[in-house]
Amino acid sequence: MTNSLTYLTNMNYFKKLLQATHTKTENRKPKTLWITFIVLATIVFAASALAQETLEAQAIRFRLIPGGWYFVGSPPNETGRYADEALSHKVNLKPFSISATEITNAQYGRFLKATGHKKPLYWEDQNLNGPNQPVVGVTWFDAVAFCRWLTKVAGVPHSLPTEDQWEAAARGGLVSQPYPWGAQAPDAGGVFRANFRTALPGAAGFPFTGLVGSFPANGYGLFDMAGNVSEWCQDRYVPLTTGGPFKPGVLRLLKGGSWINGPRDLRPAARQSAPPQYADGYIGFRVVRLPHP
Repeated sequence: MTNSLTYLTNMNYFKKLLQATHTKTENRKPKTLWITFIVLATIVFAASALAQETLEAQAIRFRLIPGGWYFVGSPPNETGRYADEALSHKVNLKPFSISATEITNAQYGRFLKATGHKKPLYWEDQNLNGPNQPVVGVTWFDAVAFCRWLTKVAGVPHSLPTEDQWEAAARGGLVSQPYPWGAQAPDAGGVFRANFRTALPGAAGFPFTGLVGSFPANGYGLFDMAGNVSEWCQDRYVPLTTGGPFKPGVLRLLKGGSWINGPRDLRPAARQSAPPQYADGYIGFRVVRLPHP
């Protein structure tokens, strides 16, 4: 199976795992609520704290990536290298800012409320819909619609990152290293550096998507550039190898690997792909903002 079909394998794995962990909600009899001043005060305090947490979750933090030359791709001898990866080469990029984390459910919910856009898959799934978990179940078109809305409300152009932008940001200033943190395996020394598929499910700390920013940031202050969710990019997927059921340009590019992928897919050079109308519980996105003129 070529890497261009990775999304098919991921889809089957995700559905089996989700079905195995879902349980029926228990029916509970309503209890009498004794409304007192103390209870009301507690409720008001809790609501205030929740509102504050929600406001903080909605704020999108950006990190500036300086303009200049960046190495992208992978050397031919890199462990785990896929045949469809570009050989290591330099690209010249203009300055841009990229969101420090993947877009969260709270942030995406603000977009839904403002626009009436269709809710993504798994929006009601309690395993995946926490306010500080990354939004999943979004198509490439959904992600683009979010960027257009953000452009309108912020007055500054926003978009999905290109593959080169994403990879340059993911490397965090490192050169010739297979991972955003360096050469160590994602679980070297028993220390987990990303949310990814492990031999023991949930060993990295989360059975599904994790709270954004749960693992150390890379050199640019970006979180989860490896694992958690695979992220949509602007680019059409152009395979560097022949074969497969899809013609070049039909699929869209995904980067970063996810909670259902192994270490091989966490490398910045690794490439995945899916049809732009496809959505699943391992796919999310982050956004790029052009610097103010």
